[in-house]
Amino acid sequence: MIYKLILNKHLQVALLFLLIQQIIVASSTYFIARLAQSLTEESISILYMVLFAVSLVAVYVPAYFCVTNTERAKYDAHKLYNDNFHTVFLGKTYLLSNDELQSTATTTLAQESNYTLETVIDSIFDISALVLNVLFNVLVIAWFLDGTLLLGYAVGIIFASMFVHFRRHALKTAAKTDQQSRLNLTAKLFDSWDNVVIFNKHNYTLYNNMVQKSFATAKNNSVKSTSIQHINSSLGMIILMLPVFVVTAFIFNKNWQDAATMAVLIATLPRQIQLLQMCYALIGYHTSIGVIRTMLDGILEVLQPTTVDLDTYIQANQIRVKQTGDIFDSTQLPKQGRVTLVGNNGVGKSCMLLKLKDHYQEQAYYLPAKHNLYFNYKADKAHKGSTGQQLIKQIQEIREDDRSTIVMLDEWDAHLDRENTQTIDQYLDELAQTRLVVDVRH
Repeated sequence: MIYKLILNKHLQVALLFLLIQQIIVASSTYFIARLAQSLTEESISILYMVLFAVSLVAVYVPAYFCVTNTERAKYDAHKLYNDNFHTVFLGKTYLLSNDELQSTATTTLAQESNYTLETVIDSIFDISALVLNVLFNVLVIAWFLDGTLLLGYAVGIIFASMFVHFRRHALKTAAKTDQQSRLNLTAKLFDSWDNVVIFNKHNYTLYNNMVQKSFATAKNNSVKSTSIQHINSSLGMIILMLPVFVVTAFIFNKNWQDAATMAVLIATLPRQIQLLQMCYALIGYHTSIGVIRTMLDGILEVLQPTTVDLDTYIQANQIRVKQTGDIFDSTQLPKQGRVTLVGNNGVGKSCMLLKLKDHYQEQAYYLPAKHNLYFNYKADKAHKGSTGQQLIKQIQEIREDDRSTIVMLDEWDAHLDRENTQTIDQYLDELAQTRLVVDVRH
């Protein structure tokens, strides 16, 4: 699933143009080395000078296609994650009883998944660019100078990679803690509107204290994770530089009387310094691979929810039908009429509605007391009204546009005045003439 999510067609196209771009970059190294050699022959090659200049400009053509396709790849990846989210959670109404999952899942879908997928795609592209750049340019420089240079880079990269590999557990643990604290902070910020705007001092003080603690925790964990990555990258870079410097010094000592070789060495020295900087960045990404994998696992874990057994929350023999006084039998539902569930608090009336919705799926319409369901009337930005007036519009829209045979409402009369309660009660009675209406009163 990870590869399908990340390696979409646009990222593949971006990587293809990246390959072309890095070939052009390596060709500029080749041309400048040839130009340096021509200086020792007491003549400057105009051809290589022109080709070097052209290569510096030509590199921006594939770069354009790299950038645009990478951006498309990010949106496609986020859309595919959204599609998978729908596939996993569609119709699993029983999960509404899990408030913690709802908070984590919605936060992940809205923010963390996009942040993670953008980070992963950027990292794949950057790592590919660094690997191709280092590989092609080292090959070109080694061809002109000495094949031993390849050995120096190879030994350095192997030992640096081994060091980073041994440090992977600490990186993974820090990254997991960092991601979890970031999710917790985001979840807290989603509660900001009511607590800040209403400004009940008691609630606001509690909320603000929680947010400040979450900010402090998230900051500390983020700094800790970043510090571990930086320290490991720096130590890895030192390990990589040692064999490269030793080999470069060997080549210098071996060829210091060869004017052509020395000219190439001096001309490509800025490029070699740049290659070492790229190797440092590459090692940094190597230390981040575990971090990135942890972030990916985090957003994919949300798509593997555990099943909730609603029967454990329902005391079926304590739920009765208001109209008849009989115990409610969820296996014997009439085709139409009004069924109002009554019972003491905590016997599972709301969970019973969730169970019915989970069983009947599209045949049933479920309207919770608090929701963010989309309705056509909300498309009109001028729509206003009290809670009761909006509920009336929702019931009207359900009656006119929805074809479900069962309509279920959970605590629909909460926070309604007597007039709106009576009006809606009449609407439900009218709706019950053609459909089955199952409702729970507050």
